[in-house]
Amino acid sequence: MLKRTLILGFLLSASLAFGQLDSNSITVTASQSVNLQPDQVLFAVYVSTPLTASLDDVLAAVKGAGITSANFSGVYSSATAQSGTGTGNGQPPAEQWAFGLAVPFAQMKATVTALTSLQQSITQASSGFTLSFSVQSAQVSTSLLQSQSCNIPGLIADATAQAQKLAAAAGLNLGSILAMSSNTSSPVANNSVPVANIGLISSGILTTPQGCALTVKFTVTRF
Repeated sequence: MLKRTLILGFLLSASLAFGQLDSNSITVTASQSVNLQPDQVLFAVYVSTPLTASLDDVLAAVKGAGITSANFSGVYSSATAQSGTGTGNGQPPAEQWAFGLAVPFAQMKATVTALTSLQQSITQASSGFTLSFSVQSAQVSTSLLQSQSCNIPGLIADATAQAQKLAAAAGLNLGSILAMSSNTSSPVANNSVPVANIGLISSGILTTPQGCALTVKFTVTRF
């Protein structure tokens, strides 16, 4: 359903009282909102390592789950600023590497299995690496976002109908279209997850609004 936001922009000259209406116009903005159902789940994957580990070392350890540098979100060090030899709680300093892994809902179970297996193998390797993961959120994939298009003819029809009502109410006759401009707003799917924040963040499946708007400028004349 088209939701209407009306912007009445009568550009009347100072001589309007004398009947000079040549410069008059009405500008109307019609908008359309579509709720997209998320089609993928974003996993937050965290790898804790000694300070000597590099990103390449971590990527080599997690490649079995299909995680690459494109999934990298950030790194956090727990080393103290004073000595760099401890964290103040009896634990040696470490780094936490964060990754975001987005997969279709149909692959969620297989991904949990793969991450669990990887978690166990990393621990058994006794390399000082540990892995944890959680569901970060549900989101709309980039491919689904790109597949959506605005209903331009419908927006023009809606803008015209509303402009006609405004013109009639002002005792004017709606003329031709002078100019149009469109705008599309939608969220961007990404793999970003919080750094140094292990745990379940959000598992709610929410609809994601995508909006289209069209601003149309019409001429108006006196009946």
